[in-house]
Amino acid sequence: MAVLKRYTATFTPNVITSKQIVEGGKIVVTEVEYTINAHETADSSNTLTVPKQYITFNYFAKDTNDVDFVHISNVTDSVVQGWITSHFSSRELELNALLSHLDGITWSTEDDIDLANPYG
Repeated sequence: MAVLKRYTATFTPNVITSKQIVEGGKIVVTEVEYTINAHETADSSNTLTVPKQYITFNYFAKDTNDVDFVHISNVTDSVVQGWITSHFSSRELELNALLSHLDGITWSTEDDIDLANPYG
C-alpha cells in the first residue's frame, strides 16, 4: 500500500496568457504557467520547488457579464494565486500524490493508495 506525504503549497504565477473573445470583445485568461513552492507539512525543512506547471481555463464557457468576472486590467498575481489555490482546494490528494512522487516516494503500478487513509 502506498503512503503519501502531506504538503503545504503556494503557487507563483510566471506567465499569464490571455485571449480576446471575438463576441463582446473582452479579454479573458486562458492559461497560466506557475511554480509550486511546497514544504512537507510534518517537516518544513523538506522543501520542493516545481516549475513550469500549467493550468488552463475554458474561456468558451466564461460569462463575461457575470458579476464575478475579473477584467483583464484587474488580473494580478494575487488574483491568479487565488484561482490556482481554489482549484487545488478540492484536489488535495492529487496535489499531494504529485508532490510525494517528485519528492522520491515511489510505488509500483500494483500498489493502491488507500483513499480512506492515504497518509498512513
